Parts: sequence; C-alpha cells; structure tokens
Amino acid sequence: MIEEIREMFQNFIAPQLEGIRGDIRAVDVKVDSFRRELLSEIRRVEDVLSSDFVRLEQKVDLKLEHFDTKLQTLSDKLELRSRELSDKLELQRRELLAELRATR
Repeated sequence: MIEEIREMFQNFIAPQLEGIRGDIRAVDVKVDSFRRELLSEIRRVEDVLSSDFVRLEQKVDLKLEHFDTKLQTLSDKLELRSRELSDKLELQRRELLAELRATR
C-alpha cells in the first residue's frame, strides 16, 4: 500500500507540484517585470514633476522680484511726495510766521 501511494505521488502529484512551481516562477517573473516598469514610470513622473516645480519656482521668483520692484518704486514715490508736502508745509509755516511778525 505504501509503495502504491509513493508511486501515485511520483506519477501524479510530483509532476503537478513541478508544474505549480513553474507557474509560480512565471508569475514571479511577470511581477518583477511589472515592478521594474512601475518604478521606471514613477521615476519618469518624478522627473517631470521636478522640472515643472523648478519652472514654477522660477516664475514665482520672477513675479516676486517684479512685485518687489513695483513696491520699491511706489515707496520711493511716496517718500518723494512726503518730502514735497513737508517742504510745502514748512514754506507755509514760514510765510505765516513772517506775516505774523509783520503785523506786530
């Protein structure tokens, strides 16, 4: 009986196990191939996103520089206008003082 079971195992089950092992190896090869393709695609997407991010940073930097320049120009204009108004006020103050002195 044991000999018959051993023979059945060798004739039927062992070849089936070898077939299953072959199938598993084929699946492993496919999974490894898919993994490599996926990693390659991930690297490609990372490269694209990285270059897009660099371009975006450059655009933002340019816009900020432009904005800073505009703000500085505006600040310079306001400072000039403030000096002009101060000068006018000082001139009017002196004129009023001169008029007050003249009326005494």
